[in-house]
Amino acid sequence: MAEGPTKIKPRVPQRRRSKAPHVEVLAGLRRGETIALDAAECIIGRSSKAAVRLEDDGVSRQHAKLLFGEAGIVNLVDLGSTNGTFLNGSPIDVALVREGDRIELGPDVVLRFGYGTPAQRQAAPAVDPLQGLSKREREVAALVGEGLTNAQIGERLHISPYTVMTHLSNIYGKLEIPSRAALAKRVSDARSR
Repeated sequence: MAEGPTKIKPRVPQRRRSKAPHVEVLAGLRRGETIALDAAECIIGRSSKAAVRLEDDGVSRQHAKLLFGEAGIVNLVDLGSTNGTFLNGSPIDVALVREGDRIELGPDVVLRFGYGTPAQRQAAPAVDPLQGLSKREREVAALVGEGLTNAQIGERLHISPYTVMTHLSNIYGKLEIPSRAALAKRVSDARSR
């Protein structure tokens, strides 16, 4: 009797079978927390039904979701959020997520996707929230953190408001943030360290 063809199942990497997925909160109200992801579909948002509940301003009730598929594939899907979902600084509708990727929700929340538990990972060294900025860009950022306008910053630093706008544009690019509010939050985080 002849046997039919043997079906080959895709091989799931051992690492992902033995270590649970999670997100670490790098910025936002729950900063410093690690949240386990234990379902095939995890909603992220302010809703009480969300697997990852974040009550920060700028996060929608159902902001985004992580979908866990075959062979360790993980997708991030924006759920029509008001302030957008970003993966490693780029806006997305749907994107493939890999270990170590940064997920940004609105202006204030940054998550890092990973596998394992805190005991299975080495503690990451503290990172300067303003890392990569020049001395002048740090001065501009600090004054934004104080709530000054571009004209006031220009007056204080003896530069034109146009030059302030140029510095802000460079700062947003280097820090991969979308707005003045996100910069003020980043400055506040730097001061609280």
